[in-house]
Amino acid sequence: MTDADFHQAIRRIRGRHWLHYLVQALLMGSVVLAGSSQAATGSAPQPRLASWPVLLLLAAVLLLLGGLLYVVARRLQPNLRRPAEQNLRLYQSRVFLHNSLLSLLALPLLISYVFTRASLDLAAAGVLLGALAYLTLPSAKTYQRWLLS
Repeated sequence: MTDADFHQAIRRIRGRHWLHYLVQALLMGSVVLAGSSQAATGSAPQPRLASWPVLLLLAAVLLLLGGLLYVVARRLQPNLRRPAEQNLRLYQSRVFLHNSLLSLLALPLLISYVFTRASLDLAAAGVLLGALAYLTLPSAKTYQRWLLS
């Protein structure tokens, strides 16, 4: 793999990184907003209290999913004996899983919006996802650090 091919592959990974955060933010936001109309409704005398079992189940599922993503991401280890293309694919998979795990941090803010209807919660979730995307931006230096770890 030439140096130009390597930098082109890193640019592709960066583009997919930004796209992943954008798609996941839109997906989480649309699911939460679509579910918000049904979360606190019903025939219960206090519909917000009736939503807590569902929220607890959602939290348990998210913890399980987060743990699974973490374990899978930790198993994606580099190997200097592999061809460079395979290590780049593993790095891209690791970045994808890492992004998925970090994006779950915005869910409490989105769920808070369901109950408070404060647009500040939506803005904070957007800022958090944008900051995470910027701070975890893949580069040639981070790839090399991962490769040598």
